[in-house]
Amino acid sequence: MDAPQPDRFELVFPGKQAARQAAASPSPLPMVCCPEESLFPDVTQNLYIEGDNLEALRHLQQTHAGRIKAVCIDPPYNTGAELLYRDNFRRSHADEASRTHAGWCSMMYSRLLLTKPLLTEDGAVFICIGEQELHTLMCLCDEIFGPDNRITLFSRVTKRSSNNGGHFSPCVDYILMYAKDITKLPAYSIDLPAEIVSRYKKTDEYLSERGPYQEVSLYMSALKHGGSHYPIECPDGTFACPPNGMPWRWNEATFKKRLAEGRIVFKASRRSPLIQPGTGKRAGWNIYTKMYLHERTSEGLQPKNFSEAFQNTLATYELRRLGIPFDFAKPVSLIAYLLRLQTSGEDIVLDYFSGSATTAHAVMQCNAEDGGQRRFIMVQIPERTAPSSKAAKAGFADICEIGKERIRRAGKQLREQYPEAEFDAGFRVMKLGGDRNGM
Repeated sequence: MDAPQPDRFELVFPGKQAARQAAASPSPLPMVCCPEESLFPDVTQNLYIEGDNLEALRHLQQTHAGRIKAVCIDPPYNTGAELLYRDNFRRSHADEASRTHAGWCSMMYSRLLLTKPLLTEDGAVFICIGEQELHTLMCLCDEIFGPDNRITLFSRVTKRSSNNGGHFSPCVDYILMYAKDITKLPAYSIDLPAEIVSRYKKTDEYLSERGPYQEVSLYMSALKHGGSHYPIECPDGTFACPPNGMPWRWNEATFKKRLAEGRIVFKASRRSPLIQPGTGKRAGWNIYTKMYLHERTSEGLQPKNFSEAFQNTLATYELRRLGIPFDFAKPVSLIAYLLRLQTSGEDIVLDYFSGSATTAHAVMQCNAEDGGQRRFIMVQIPERTAPSSKAAKAGFADICEIGKERIRRAGKQLREQYPEAEFDAGFRVMKLGGDRNGM
């Protein structure tokens, strides 16, 4: 008799088994190249796939398994509107199923199952989401990627001025981040902001090697543990130590090493928080360490999981500059921020809810700025624009037409902004089923 399987936490919803089976099935649709709609199709390494993303993800299993360094997606937030992705395995349910948690979970579950095999061993997925399905999305990702591989839940302020909503005005959304294997994930760091760099004003004989520095007290009253307590001899032969047995920031061995390296500053002080050991009297010195800018910038700054820097008004401005009519896009700076954390060189970035192709824009911008050769794969179902919409009046028949034109215009804009940069601004259009009606 087989041993019983251990219980595990799992989200259960109608259609889950069918969604799992759908993810395991090959796509019955052909993928056809359309060079006439592409830009530099003979040389570009970028792809723009038109069609249902479930079918596209099935195709990509054959060509890109284990090759995608970052997946950035902005799926429907399930705010009550009809879901565009009405998968066959859910059509046996009532029509209203597409508006329920179950319908949304079925749609996402099959696609996330197909996402994990595409990632490199040090790959990660970034999923933009609102509070409506945050809880279910986290359960799905915990099951597929494992809770230990959850990187963080990144909170983003979307707007400051709002008086809509019920009891609270919604002004925050989220990015749920998971690694394929968090033990292999690269360390994340960001450049030091100008406000921090401006604090490094002091110089010494090590300026050319270490850059300017700022002084940081070796004793911090808020530090309750982590270092050790010992007396330090000051320039006049007296000794000083923290009060009440509190620790220094460094242990004694580290202090002696840093002292020999010229990284310690003694300052005479009548108001020092330090005491003379044995007497309890106030010490006549305060002790500081030198923190050098070159060393700090090489390490970078660990990013925080909250930001007010990427509000939606930025996306509105970016699209207006390009003349692209599209609602609810994410700011390019937000996606570029995530890509700089996770990607470099020739890494491949996938977005299978491409929308207006913000991710493609962000990939090109990162490459233009840092000399990388990242490649993108955009996937978008050709949803028709409403006849009365600004997009339709501007001549865009569907969302794919908007996305492709946004890439063309963004590439041209970046060429003008970074005339010396060399980056791939093209894309090869692939269509599932051979035409728009063949999906």
